[in-house]
Amino acid sequence: MTDKTPFPASGILPYKTPVIALGGSPVDAAMISPLLGRFPLIAADSGADTARAMGVMPDHIIGDFDSISDTAQFPPDRLIHISEQHSTDLEKTLSCLSVPICLGFGFLGRRFDHSLAAMHAIARSEAPVILIGQHDALIYCPADFAAPLPSGQRFSVWPLSQHAFKASKGLEWPLDGLSMETGQLIGTSNRIHSRSDHELTPVHIASAGGKGYFVMIASRYWMYLAAAMTNDNSWCEWR
Repeated sequence: MTDKTPFPASGILPYKTPVIALGGSPVDAAMISPLLGRFPLIAADSGADTARAMGVMPDHIIGDFDSISDTAQFPPDRLIHISEQHSTDLEKTLSCLSVPICLGFGFLGRRFDHSLAAMHAIARSEAPVILIGQHDALIYCPADFAAPLPSGQRFSVWPLSQHAFKASKGLEWPLDGLSMETGQLIGTSNRIHSRSDHELTPVHIASAGGKGYFVMIASRYWMYLAAAMTNDNSWCEWR
């Protein structure tokens, strides 16, 4: 049995920089490698095995440790054990972090129920989170959304429960006056307006209220979502 560190005295790991959260689903090494070493890496349970396979050591490993291969392979002072079974490892990880933004890799793609649970987790998170998979990047929006995004690319809106929209700009199929709800009306496979004179198109969605919605774009453009969530266009340099 490996000793496990307790929570920090505050119960929170505070970071002034963005943080990478790593799960156990497959990741695109070419996408995540430039970020490693620049931002702290926090593994959610079996995300520690993902990190080890990439040749890196997480700053902390958080979870109930029911899916990590062997905690003895990691320094005890990096292990934060949370034994309760009422939340997922991503929820446990996010509950321990105070960050300007969290970049979540390895939470989409392996099992669909795990992907849904990850979406549930970021909808509950107090910190802004981007989930970045091998094909898709997504964020949770409780109200309005605004960002310059790559022209002509796919753009999807998925309502968490029920959400109404006043208007939208920059989308091929406007959301003006629509009320979306799973099982009734959704907004997948929309597209960002193409502009021959500009690489980016300003996209704006005005909310009329509801339970929130997810915005999804191709994963290779995740940095534009990060720029929108932090009001920091320097993220676009990662492209």
